[in-house]
Amino acid sequence: MTDQRFIERARQDRRRKLKRIGLGVLIVTAAGALGWLVWFSSVLAVSEVKVGGLTTLTESRILTVAQVPEGEPLARVDLTQIEERVASLERVSEVSVSRSWPRAISIEVVERKAVMWSTIGGRVRGIDRDGIDFRSYRKGPDDLVEATISITDADQRLETTQSVASVVDLVTRKDRALREQVRTIGASTKDSIEIGLTKGRTVVWGSAADGERKLRGAAFAAGHQGGAVRRQCADQPTTRQ
Repeated sequence: MTDQRFIERARQDRRRKLKRIGLGVLIVTAAGALGWLVWFSSVLAVSEVKVGGLTTLTESRILTVAQVPEGEPLARVDLTQIEERVASLERVSEVSVSRSWPRAISIEVVERKAVMWSTIGGRVRGIDRDGIDFRSYRKGPDDLVEATISITDADQRLETTQSVASVVDLVTRKDRALREQVRTIGASTKDSIEIGLTKGRTVVWGSAADGERKLRGAAFAAGHQGGAVRRQCADQPTTRQ
């Protein structure tokens, strides 16, 4: 009887072992099939490209530059390369590319928005809040501020343009009443920004530093329609006529 029990136990052990082996083979086979399905088959290949966030750019322009490899398995598409290609467009500020399972690539674009314009190399160029000129116009747009940056050195010009653009962006976001009075803005250095207002008035702003405080001073000064207003504090703007 003891021998019979021993034989039966051995048989059960073998059956359990065979089941474990069979289960392992099944798992490996399933994993292999899944891997093949995701990485190599056409079942989950790219068949659609979704583009969002456009304002001035066209979808066809984005698709042409993105060069998304339709027909390639979605898991194998290099998203970074697509992002880099789209980001190379002048008007693109930010871009995000993602997989949209089961068969699509999504491209979300944030376009640059001009806050001012300036004549650069004989062309009217729109400049965003970061001081980047990124598009051309036939003439200066009426709804943008004209900027005059009288610097020839490329590095200094960029630095000054960035400071000027940050001031325009601040005024636009924080004080619409003051912004409606702004006609021009200019600088010969990053620390000598001046804002031209309606009725021939000028706000001497200085550098882009302490913008919030200067904004309050500029709003006060711009509210005085007659006579010259001089601010005594160095970090506040003055107004002259």
